[in-house]
Amino acid sequence: MINVPVCIIGCGPIGLAGALLLAKFGVKSLLIDKRSEINTHPRSRFVDTNTMELMRILGVEKEVEATGLGPEWTEYNRWFNTFEKPAFANIRSPTFHTVPRKSSPSMPVMTCQDYVEEILLAKARSNEFIELRYQTEAVEITQNEAATKVVIHDLISDERITVLAEYTLGTDGPHSFVRETIGSELKTAPLEMFMQDVIFEADLSDYVEKCKGGLLYHTTNSGGFVFQPLNGITRWRCQIPNTNNEMLSEAETVKRICETLGTDQEVPISITSSGMWRPTPGCVDTLSRGRVFLAGDAAHVAVPTGGMGNNIGFAGIRNLTWKLAYVLRGVSPRSILDTYQIEHRPIALERIAVGVKTTESMLKMYFAFNAGIDTAEAIHETQQYADYNGTILGFELESFLIAKNSEPPPEVENPVIDFIPAIRAGRRAPHEWVDESRGQSILDWFGVNYVLIAGRNLDYERWGRAVSQVVANTNITLDLRRFEEKRGRLYDSNGLVLVRPDGIIADHWKDAEVADESVEERLSAYLPLTQAS
Repeated sequence: MINVPVCIIGCGPIGLAGALLLAKFGVKSLLIDKRSEINTHPRSRFVDTNTMELMRILGVEKEVEATGLGPEWTEYNRWFNTFEKPAFANIRSPTFHTVPRKSSPSMPVMTCQDYVEEILLAKARSNEFIELRYQTEAVEITQNEAATKVVIHDLISDERITVLAEYTLGTDGPHSFVRETIGSELKTAPLEMFMQDVIFEADLSDYVEKCKGGLLYHTTNSGGFVFQPLNGITRWRCQIPNTNNEMLSEAETVKRICETLGTDQEVPISITSSGMWRPTPGCVDTLSRGRVFLAGDAAHVAVPTGGMGNNIGFAGIRNLTWKLAYVLRGVSPRSILDTYQIEHRPIALERIAVGVKTTESMLKMYFAFNAGIDTAEAIHETQQYADYNGTILGFELESFLIAKNSEPPPEVENPVIDFIPAIRAGRRAPHEWVDESRGQSILDWFGVNYVLIAGRNLDYERWGRAVSQVVANTNITLDLRRFEEKRGRLYDSNGLVLVRPDGIIADHWKDAEVADESVEERLSAYLPLTQAS
């Protein structure tokens, strides 16, 4: 019998991130996975700004950044007939572009899922709060009011072991055993296409040196084709769409690659792995049953267009883990776990829908070129493929843990593309540099405790007394931070902003709005409190 607070089934990037986040709260977890090693056929490449901010919290931001392609690859997506001819569309990709930006201390990274997974795995292996068991599968999950019971099967020794965990997380991918066990339905809408996904090794420097891009699309006599650089040197991924779900032979695949290169010369190409799949976007009807929760691809599946899949999963696991930790530590009541579904599912649905719409607009590029008509309209519609900061940074969560906003959000022309940072309940707290050297962001204050950010001009002692009193009367950990930087554009010098451990604003108000006798009540209004005994 193994006793552990949390059992995580699935050791992919989302499961590993979940364990590392729980460990920051001192919560132990057991991770199991049927695989003997990390996935060597990476499905995900893009690590968006939000996820890189999470990597910063986990202490691996620079390691992940070092695996990326760099700005010369990520500035554009390009569209060709073949590489020997000039691109007929060069579409800027601001969301993908690995360059410093005002909205975040972190840059997005175009990399490989297996590179990121290796980094997270190494971090997890060295963490005393995490136990990892590969070649181990879950064969039974039951639960009662007090705990979950997971029967695991060691595939090497053939031993069966019972794990008693207060909570179980299913991060075991699109064919989730955990999802099936709890009876949550993944409602999908498959697209009318199939894709052959190929990982291969080849030196294509002579062909791409002057036309680098995060995605290199081709429309040849044989059909569509997508090149994706994995390391910017010799490791590549390509996707070959078709409608009949029949995989090309290795020889035919090599022939198609050479056709897109526009050469009759022999190019040394070594195919590492290949497989067929169908874009099948969808989301579960419920993210949890009782004490069992779903995250990542077990909970929702996005189309690959725009690279949102894993990033939705990282957003979800960050939303869930601090709430689990607060409940396990006796800080908060179990009812706060209901907000995982309330807050995260609408965000997942929105991002899945954006990916589907972008796929539809991207296909118009192929159709327009092949039909010999002007591609200008298709280029315009495809702009949001890699320009969707409004979606990933301008979202607003809603639940009973978050105050209602009295003012409308900033007005934008295109809510998918356009992002205007703002202090609003339910939004990601805006980035500002704390010091002149720009070494610390205000975002670095978040991760474990609730944080009350105080403007530099207000009565700091008054709110310090209120924080001390709330902490003394409850089990919550709450930090009071003064934002002294005079160049701060967004944080009111006479205001207060209450931020959750996941960096989401719970509430905000002006100092002058609150009478002395009401400061504790105002501060506590959206704190998830369990009264201390």
